[in-house]
Amino acid sequence: MAERARNRRDEGPAHVFFSPHPDDVALGAYASLLGVPRGIVPTLVTVFSQSCWEFVLPVDPSRAMAVTSLRMGEDRRFARAHGADLVHLGFRDTSLRSPPGGPAETEEARAALASRVLLALDEVLASVSEDAICYVPLGISSHVDHLLVRDAVRALRGERGVVYYEDLPYSAHHPEDEIVDYAWALGLSPRCVDMTAVWPAKLRGLSFYASQIEPQTLPAVEAHARRLGAGRGMCERVWTVAP
Repeated sequence: MAERARNRRDEGPAHVFFSPHPDDVALGAYASLLGVPRGIVPTLVTVFSQSCWEFVLPVDPSRAMAVTSLRMGEDRRFARAHGADLVHLGFRDTSLRSPPGGPAETEEARAALASRVLLALDEVLASVSEDAICYVPLGISSHVDHLLVRDAVRALRGERGVVYYEDLPYSAHHPEDEIVDYAWALGLSPRCVDMTAVWPAKLRGLSFYASQIEPQTLPAVEAHARRLGAGRGMCERVWTVAP
């Protein structure tokens, strides 16, 4: 499913934001989304848009339709508010594939899923130019859905125009040296984006995802932003291939 923003113009390379789930781009790549040059309509691609995950455990797969509808509606409102095209790829997230307390996802099933995700993202990338800038999760969380998205884009694009945003709130719970070592092992270098002036805008952006943001999430995200700001403000960090 795709929804197009109005008044698309071509005034530079496309900016494509790959979000494993609704809310991941708002959490980890909001500054980058706001920084898309004027006149370029960003594209938000939500890969795993079917879900039954709720704050109450154990999750109830019978609620998948209601939860998915709610999440997709939140995603649509976020995209419209930020002038972005939106693509939902409709893959089932881990709460449906291997819910807590249930059997683990087999390696065979995961490999088959990785192939399907690769094909779907190949179709998405076929519609944009080779100079498109692609934003993907860093994968610091080791969340399988995040890794599937990251690895598919890396396989399709190599490192050409790929920007890695930090997985939040997960990054907030890792020591700084652990994040740096993880990114350096991928051959990446950091760039911090000052968010001090636009922090209220980020909070408004996250408010679109009320069903997905737990009470402890916002303090963790803020703490990480202040840690990156090193006492001089608040930042998000992205990573790119070292020159």
